[in-house]
Amino acid sequence: MRYEINGYTDMYTVISNERKIGGAVEAAKIRLRSGEEFSHAVITRLEMCDAQFCSIGIVTEEGQRLIVHIQDIGMVIDPVHVNVSDLRNPKMREMKMAERLKRLKRLVELNEGSCTLPFREEAQMLAEDIGIEYALSHVELPFLPHPDKNRVVRIA
Repeated sequence: MRYEINGYTDMYTVISNERKIGGAVEAAKIRLRSGEEFSHAVITRLEMCDAQFCSIGIVTEEGQRLIVHIQDIGMVIDPVHVNVSDLRNPKMREMKMAERLKRLKRLVELNEGSCTLPFREEAQMLAEDIGIEYALSHVELPFLPHPDKNRVVRIA
């Protein structure tokens, strides 16, 4: 878990800056005023009309996409900003992992032979978001700390 979400403004900030900071917003449960409950719903969109939030886009554990008016939401329980690899919603974890891996591969392809600081920072953020071991198994990133090479061996 990166940090807890304290309101719609925090959700909006994370979602609108998703490319820069990575991760996703996941709620343990979203309960609608009608009584329907959705466990491990990932919040994908937060729409504003003028200066007020008007609707929210979520993806359920079954992969169902819903757009819900803000007034129809009864309660959002335990929303958190988490790494994509830590999502408990299997459909969204699979989809976002594939999306981030594709972006990482394309980033490495475009920057082949060049290892600038912005490239390293973005590649590291993407790798940490999907899990460094998973990223290293699909893309060669020699500038990232390899989990097996971090072991220190002391003799004497």
